[in-house]
Amino acid sequence: MEQITLKRLAELSGLSIRTVSRVLKDQAHVHPEKRELILKLAREHNYIPNMAARNLRLNRSNFVGILCTDISHEIFMQKLLDLEIRLEACGYYPVVGRFTGKSAGLEKVLTQWSGIAEFVVVTMFVGTRIHPSIQEQFRRFPLTPIYVDQDRVLEDGHTLNINRATGIRDAISTLIDEGKKKILRCGNLESREKGLQEAFEKTPPERRPELIRLTGTGTFENGRSLAGKILEFGADAVFFDTDRMALGFLNYAAEHGVKVPERIAVIGFDDEAGGKLVYPSLSTVAHPVEELNKAILSIIQEKPEKPVHQVFPTRFIRRMSS
Repeated sequence: MEQITLKRLAELSGLSIRTVSRVLKDQAHVHPEKRELILKLAREHNYIPNMAARNLRLNRSNFVGILCTDISHEIFMQKLLDLEIRLEACGYYPVVGRFTGKSAGLEKVLTQWSGIAEFVVVTMFVGTRIHPSIQEQFRRFPLTPIYVDQDRVLEDGHTLNINRATGIRDAISTLIDEGKKKILRCGNLESREKGLQEAFEKTPPERRPELIRLTGTGTFENGRSLAGKILEFGADAVFFDTDRMALGFLNYAAEHGVKVPERIAVIGFDDEAGGKLVYPSLSTVAHPVEELNKAILSIIQEKPEKPVHQVFPTRFIRRMSS
């Protein structure tokens, strides 16, 4: 499709190039009706800013878009930092954009990235499902999405997913093999349940320990506040949905003289930095950060014609708390 120019947008709207330019730069002092007309024409014709259009003609694609919903959690920051380092080491320039759930905001981001970037890494937390409208938006722009950690295969792009069950299954199986009689799972994340069930299902009925479930919110404070109740259940092992909860429990245990792992073994999920620094150090299930980001870089460098669909396992890391 031939790229429409600023001059052509002005001709179609019957307005001056200066007015059109002010609207596209989101500047003030333009009548609302004129602004709406220009934005409508820009959307209909998939207008790409001049700099992006020049880069598109010159086939420059050293920029890589990274679209995310939230970067406040430590594990996401780990993934993002590792990806940025790998991209920059290979001569690419990562550009991060935040998706707030509004279609207009996404359209603005993709318009700005078109021609500047060829690939966009789309990473949302599991549970924040990619809406069909997002996929439809990508079809309108010369951008190739790399969907990351969506727990399903998405068409019209590459899909790299994480199997959370593998590491959890190995962690729980280790507890069972060591003779734990009462295992408590604390949390509320659906993505943690499969690995737990797999570990129990592969264990003969006569060897299966009692399984207790306790709902939690995933925070440090919640893990600390639930510690007393967890101990009242008499569990000899506890798996927390997040490291943050596990660290909260360890904080309580240290303050109240509860011996870990002698009295109760503790395992978390995410492999956050704090788990390596506390005493006892926290056993955890780790995300495949390196493997995932190496696969992203491989797609960007090799530009495969067919969509790549891969699944990467999590792994159990045993430390002092279990």
